[in-house]
Amino acid sequence: MVNYQPDDFGESPSEQNNAVSPVEQCPHCGKAIEGTSAICPHCNLPVDELIQVDLHPEFPRQRLHRLLQPRNIIAAVATVALALGVYGFFVIQRFSSDYYITAGDRSMTEGNNAAAVEYYQQAVRFGPQNPEAYEKLGWAEYQLTRDADALKHFENALSLNPGQMLSLYGAGLSAYRLRDYENAISHLNRFIDIVPRYAGAYEYLGLAEYRLGNYEAAYAYLNEAWVYNPQNATTLYYLGRILALRGEASLAIENFNQAGELGFDPGSVAYARGLAQMQAGSYEFARDDLQKALTAFPTRKDVTLALAKSFYLLEDYSAARDQLTTIQSNVPLPYQPDYLALSGWVSLRQGNTAAALDAFNQWLNLNPNNAEALNALGWATYYSGNCQTANIYFQKTSQPAKDEWIVTNDSLNTADETPQAGLELQCQ
Repeated sequence: MVNYQPDDFGESPSEQNNAVSPVEQCPHCGKAIEGTSAICPHCNLPVDELIQVDLHPEFPRQRLHRLLQPRNIIAAVATVALALGVYGFFVIQRFSSDYYITAGDRSMTEGNNAAAVEYYQQAVRFGPQNPEAYEKLGWAEYQLTRDADALKHFENALSLNPGQMLSLYGAGLSAYRLRDYENAISHLNRFIDIVPRYAGAYEYLGLAEYRLGNYEAAYAYLNEAWVYNPQNATTLYYLGRILALRGEASLAIENFNQAGELGFDPGSVAYARGLAQMQAGSYEFARDDLQKALTAFPTRKDVTLALAKSFYLLEDYSAARDQLTTIQSNVPLPYQPDYLALSGWVSLRQGNTAAALDAFNQWLNLNPNNAEALNALGWATYYSGNCQTANIYFQKTSQPAKDEWIVTNDSLNTADETPQAGLELQCQ
């Protein structure tokens, strides 16, 4: 039997007696470590500190105690109250706005538009972000012909809701009444994009274009309005006016008759139909209508001029002169060309060439390139015995005017008193 000694295995007796103690074993992972290690090289935890996990922790009483302090409770209650207060403020505002809208609607139904305005103003005050409140206010003001205020409030509604349908329509109508025709057209075009078959919108679009002198666009819109509502007197009347401007007198007269039957203003119908009757060559009917119109509008200079012209076309020159005399001291600038032209031709028919020349010269001074005035001067000069000077006036009449000179039923000169006929005269 061999007795091994500690030295046989390279160990000294002192090393053999120093076995691994619990301190040299990691208390966390249980692996052997050097006695001098403070951190376990295997699990990287501190050797001298035992970490324990409490699987059943007690409720943090200290934190709860802090939360339940009066100061913190008051702060929490104030925060909740503030949140509820802000929400409640807006809810109350909305309910208040709706209340005043309902009250305003009731006043409108009762016909008390002034009271409705006051209610809707309160609705706006309590609901400044409510487009309906502005819209209702705008319509109440529109009913009171407060058109500037109405337009403002309709546009307020549109700034909050660009698709607010009735605000677009109301803005268009208010702008029209304010004679802001382009703005009216803008709003109403947006409206028919939403409601493409509404006759009223087409009617006012047509009227706005008519006021701007865009007669073809006006006719297109008014005709569309007539399609959707053929019993609208205003639409028929203005379609008649445009037809008359086109020279379609017979159709115009039919429209005026229908408009009158549907209740359009009788004086306006009589005036417009009288003008169309002159175009159609029905001078007696024209005179009768224009006398009715003058009874309805005794101070309108355009009506007096038209009646004087009907007498002229009937060759009742004394009656024509009587009508002209009533307005000669105060003829508005827009009517001066027609007044001077008619006055000159009446004088010429009455044999007063000097008065005719004076009137025609004044007429020409308003527009030196007016071919009709040059032609009239030519004939007045010729009838006064000055053929050579007359020929100069006829030559001054532009070539296009001579070629396209058309004598209509309501022309002041006859078919034998054209520039071409004047140039064919043989001066002695």
